[in-house]
Amino acid sequence: MSSMETAARSPGGRERGAASAAASRSNPGKRAVSPVEVQFTGRPLAQAEALVLGVWEGGNPTAAARALGADRWIGQALRRLPAFTGKSGNALLLHPPRCDDSGTPLPAQVVLTGLGQFGAMDAETARRCGAEVGAVLMANGITSAAIDLGLEPLMAAFFVLGLRLRCAPMPDYRRHEADGPEAPRPLRLISVRVGDPRMAETAWAQLRAAAEGVELARRLTAEPANILTPARMIEKAQGLSKLRVSVEVLDAERLAAEGMNLHLAVGRGSAHPPALVVMRWRGAGDGSAPVLVVGKGLTFDSGGLCIKPAAGMEEMKGDMGGAATVLGLLHAVATAQTPVNVTGIMALAENMTDGAAYRPGDVYTSHAGLTVEVIDTDAEGRMVLADALSWGCATENPKAVIDLATLTGSIVVALGHHHAGLFCSDDALARGLIRSGQSTDELLWRMPLSEALDEDLKSDCADLKQCASAGRLLPDALHAARFLSHFVPDGTPWAHLDIAGVSERATATAHMPVGPTGFGVLTLFDWLTDQF
Repeated sequence: MSSMETAARSPGGRERGAASAAASRSNPGKRAVSPVEVQFTGRPLAQAEALVLGVWEGGNPTAAARALGADRWIGQALRRLPAFTGKSGNALLLHPPRCDDSGTPLPAQVVLTGLGQFGAMDAETARRCGAEVGAVLMANGITSAAIDLGLEPLMAAFFVLGLRLRCAPMPDYRRHEADGPEAPRPLRLISVRVGDPRMAETAWAQLRAAAEGVELARRLTAEPANILTPARMIEKAQGLSKLRVSVEVLDAERLAAEGMNLHLAVGRGSAHPPALVVMRWRGAGDGSAPVLVVGKGLTFDSGGLCIKPAAGMEEMKGDMGGAATVLGLLHAVATAQTPVNVTGIMALAENMTDGAAYRPGDVYTSHAGLTVEVIDTDAEGRMVLADALSWGCATENPKAVIDLATLTGSIVVALGHHHAGLFCSDDALARGLIRSGQSTDELLWRMPLSEALDEDLKSDCADLKQCASAGRLLPDALHAARFLSHFVPDGTPWAHLDIAGVSERATATAHMPVGPTGFGVLTLFDWLTDQF
């Protein structure tokens, strides 16, 4: 039975299904978004709107720049710009003479990027340089660029990764005249000259899969909640079937049959029915246990009856960032044909106010059989995750479990916006994730996961409180992680990533513009390819 059919048959379902359909018809049109097209070539570069050249630290142009006869005017320009020293991560736009010393016409715009110390180029430096070049290209409305840095193929691929992640277009519902001054001019094409284009293409194929996963997660997280409903997330997941990912949808009726009452409780107040989406990639064949990755997918979180303040509530359209990461990860591993078995689960719901909404003081029986007392309806993420973790472990028998969620404001207070909180039951798993996070610039900080926290979760009428009682200054991120630990079997390596502080950026980083980050796709893709 489809999710729409379930909506029509659930309590109040006909009206709710109609409301969902009406909302879909009223959605505004969106400007089409296309990723940057990348070409590697060993031939002289074709004309483009801008030429990208490199300078080593100390102001020395690369051999590629010298071969083009550009070193003289680059030197003249840099003497007027003493602040640009060629350190990695610096880029600027220049307008060179019309011709070089030989009379060959030069492009009207040249972007110089600092490459750091000569001979010290690594993946992180290349990625940062690419991102900074991308920022300059985007800021100046440059739609095509020819890049000649003289990098070896692998470093050229990492340079492109940084550039593409920085330039990925986001959903845009603004009305613009097609050729008007306010019309967006996104970067569409880059050509990169390398010594071995085939080797660069091979390296880029893996990185491109990861980039596409990040871009998918970011676009989904940026969508308005009236457009990205649980049903729309299901459609996005079903699109993975073309990559040989099997997709199973547990609608509200199936959730009830499976005893997933915590998940159902959260979605009771919404016109959009809750669902669990299971995506299975079997790159290693059927004989190996999968890694289970679970994401919180609250397509909007009003807080429920414990409603959030109005200020900033619009940001709660992004409370499905964990689920978006899971979807992006499955896209990446399937596109790259990664030889691993992965099961991704998205726990989808909306947390809204309604006469049917769940209440503080309610008691529900979870999929695991534990009864849970509701204390705060705004602690809904751990409710949907608990049932998803329990069901996923029972169904998939995974070798390891990882969940991601924009779960608590508490983790932001503790760690700010540069680290995600990592709670882990297994030291080896924690070390691997932290190492992958460092190599992808998605930093994790391990937090305590102590049995002592159970004292705060004791209930007088149920097996567990959903969260500690209000009125005291308490470590909610720790309580949430400890609560979730009761829904993962003992002995199963499990990691919980609280990404509330890192799922969106208010300021740009070396790799990400302002907005959603898709945090976790790169880390988990790196960890999976490294571990298995």
